[in-house]
Amino acid sequence: MRFRIREELERRNLTMTALADQIGVCNQAVSNTVNGRLHSPKVLQALRDAGVPEKYLFDPAKVCGADATEGRVA
Repeated sequence: MRFRIREELERRNLTMTALADQIGVCNQAVSNTVNGRLHSPKVLQALRDAGVPEKYLFDPAKVCGADATEGRVA
């Protein structure tokens, strides 16, 4: 799905770096969320706001409950 997320961002002329700058996180937080290594609620919401379809995003809070993201900070 990471390639689909990148395609969606490219369609909107938005890079992961620009998204990181917009929301005040490091590039790695966006990259790791897009690649599935991190599930930053802030990054996930920014991706939604940018128009990335929900079907391309994995949000453990929506699948397993709010405790699934405990300990993850971005």
